[in-house]
Amino acid sequence: MSLPRPTKSMSDDELCDWASFLINRRAPESSSLDYKADISPLERQSDKIELAKDVSSFANQTGGIILYGVPEEKPNNTPIPKSLSECGIEVPSSFLEKIENILMDVIMPPLPELDIRLLNIKELAPKSLIMVYHPESWNKPHMVEKYDHFRYYRRGNFSSVPMEERQIEAAYLFRKASLAHAKDFFATGDFREIPSEGRFVQVILCPRFSLIRREEMREKEFKNWVDSNPPMDRTGYWVPFLDGWSFLGYPEGKFHGRQYEFRLFHNGGVCFTRELDEMFIAPTDEKKSYLDIKRMDGLIKNYVLSYSNKAFEYLKISGPLSIQVSLYNVETLRAIDSGRPKTWFCNPNIGEQPIEKPQLKFVEETSISELRYNTDQVLERLMDRLASAFGVWRRK
Repeated sequence: MSLPRPTKSMSDDELCDWASFLINRRAPESSSLDYKADISPLERQSDKIELAKDVSSFANQTGGIILYGVPEEKPNNTPIPKSLSECGIEVPSSFLEKIENILMDVIMPPLPELDIRLLNIKELAPKSLIMVYHPESWNKPHMVEKYDHFRYYRRGNFSSVPMEERQIEAAYLFRKASLAHAKDFFATGDFREIPSEGRFVQVILCPRFSLIRREEMREKEFKNWVDSNPPMDRTGYWVPFLDGWSFLGYPEGKFHGRQYEFRLFHNGGVCFTRELDEMFIAPTDEKKSYLDIKRMDGLIKNYVLSYSNKAFEYLKISGPLSIQVSLYNVETLRAIDSGRPKTWFCNPNIGEQPIEKPQLKFVEETSISELRYNTDQVLERLMDRLASAFGVWRRK
């Protein structure tokens, strides 16, 4: 029997079962698993550096887990855990937050998918275990930077070891190449020309680790799901194009005769284009047009991000993700929040600022796992950037 590596989708109870299983079967340390009998109070610089070395070494390699509160023994020089009854440590209040703050402060660039959990295994009460997990990072290499340390680490068999120059160089080249793929997709992808009449929003999501070949079976599964769950309950039909499939909504509109279009590319990218008419609030001044930022928030969350999540789930895509948001033909457009209570507001002495150019565009970097497990966090970043273009910001 074996259990998978932890993911952010696993509950605390599932993680407790997973850790208990590892300890009871006396699973040895490896290049993806490390046991620590205790953890220091993390007050000294040397202790903070040691923590950062251990965690970043997993992120810079193939990912891994550190379990604090598990003492070891070494028969045949291979570290294995002692019995579960000998495990557990007292964990002070807010200590997990302290660990996270140190890692975010000491390691650069910040770790994108850090997961820190307190495992309250029943047999250990009142003691617990601390789990620190990070998969292989899509934004590696990560440097232990603070306190003038400036070193990169990877995981060896049983400990963190310094990275060699060629390994650091290879990691940087891989990061650069994946980002270049997204930029090229945004610039050259077949998203259909935006009409000159009407106002439109377009959101393109590009996985930077694209599919190597067409996954026809998985594409079909996702297409069937969309047919059964049409966006906004507005049915449509699928049409093939050179690089993928296009779902055209039946409602008529200004985007090539339709109100919206959803494109699924063979490389795993998705594109949503929709006219903005239903996103407007009736203006009190005929010379002004207002985009309802509350409705836009709902559109991006319930339609764009949720359907993209489902596409990546069916296509089994993971890794870094670039999201490009564009508004077209929006010169002089303003934004306002119709919500009660209001989430966004502007400087009352200045008012909402109109867009000064016909097109508004920005790119946000994230990962597919963050989009899946922290959708609201990704949405908040997207909406904050969009609102700021109108001189509107979120009420904290």
